[in-house]
Amino acid sequence: MKTRELPAEVREVAGALIATLGGDLRALLWHGSFARGEPGPESDHDMIIVLRRIDDDLLLRLRDVFRGRGNWSTFVQSEDELQQFPDAGRLQFHFGLVPLYGEFEPPPWTRENVLADLRRLASDISFQCRYRLLHKEPQHAADSALGGYQRMRSARILWYAAKMAVLALKARELLSSRAYPETRADLRARLSDPDDLAVVDTVERWPELRPAYEADFTPLALQLDAFARRLVEYVGTRVPGLGSRETPGVPGPETRDPKGRRG
Repeated sequence: MKTRELPAEVREVAGALIATLGGDLRALLWHGSFARGEPGPESDHDMIIVLRRIDDDLLLRLRDVFRGRGNWSTFVQSEDELQQFPDAGRLQFHFGLVPLYGEFEPPPWTRENVLADLRRLASDISFQCRYRLLHKEPQHAADSALGGYQRMRSARILWYAAKMAVLALKARELLSSRAYPETRADLRARLSDPDDLAVVDTVERWPELRPAYEADFTPLALQLDAFARRLVEYVGTRVPGLGSRETPGVPGPETRDPKGRRG
């Protein structure tokens, strides 16, 4: 297990998982903002856990490891599930990872997988924005306490939508045959559009912006919905028959290991 410069809690959790799962554990990968070196006040530790198989007993043993740990988020997959992984979401297995234990065969990604990611992200972002604009305004609440909770919850969910928008901006770089920007700083250095930069600002300045958006989340919902609409238009220009031009495909991504290196 590679433990250099890992936070003590990450080392502790990785060690507990290895001891608890034994031969059923295929690989552990630390990822997310802590692994990238850019955590915020509300960041969790994120870990991908790849198992040789999954059954009820293994899930309960995993639950025991994380019991009482409130700042963790895990994505658990078996090797069989990875072989059948959907077209969208594959980039997470190739970029921004710190391998902690074992090896695994990540689901390959192609240009079509990047487009699938962008479509899914645009759909998820616009759904949250429109649902909250239309149905979660405080005046829909039965009492003021519920209205305050709805504002707080809606603002937080829209913050997650802003993080999805940042993922979309990173994935978009691959369609221009550029390297994936691992960090927000890497991404920011490539952006020039003020609207795109505003999305990155929302994520990075969230502790400062949060009180205003909890008081009124409408501006954030409209900002992100406009981003989702632009993203749909962008994807349309990259699909033959739907737009004016097609960007050349990303060369040879099918044989990449979990660190993103080509085989």
